[in-house]
Amino acid sequence: MKSYKSFLFLGAFVFLTALLLTFPAREAAQIPPTTQLISESSLLSGLAPGAVFPFIDTTPNTISRAHIAITDATSACSGGAAPPDSVQILVGQAGVALVNVMTAETNTGISTVSGQCVFHVTVRPGVAGVPSTVTDIVVHNNGSSALSGINTITASAEVR
Repeated sequence: MKSYKSFLFLGAFVFLTALLLTFPAREAAQIPPTTQLISESSLLSGLAPGAVFPFIDTTPNTISRAHIAITDATSACSGGAAPPDSVQILVGQAGVALVNVMTAETNTGISTVSGQCVFHVTVRPGVAGVPSTVTDIVVHNNGSSALSGINTITASAEVR
């Protein structure tokens, strides 16, 4: 009788172990089901000097993380050399606080066309001078002339 109980215990253990192994483990890179991913791209050609372009606005929802890439001219296109000449990317809340996130540190040094450089930045609310609440990604033409065809923006944002 004792070996029969041991056999049942072993069988139950194997069954429960197999059952647990059939459930897939959640991967850390997955986006939580309460999060939405937004991805946008645009040519900035014709944006007037001093003008702003509200590129992504998630109000009333917040952005938990965003990645932004732009192309613009710069005095030196090499990693960390200089910030964009004309394009500023402002993040935060419109009417509350917007900060420029394109600095010399975002210069990747990637260029295949003379006069054009690629800049990348990952934005996290409350980190590296970014406001703790982010609902807006805004393009600002900080230059003295309208933006030309070499200016582009691509952004992806996780929205809660």
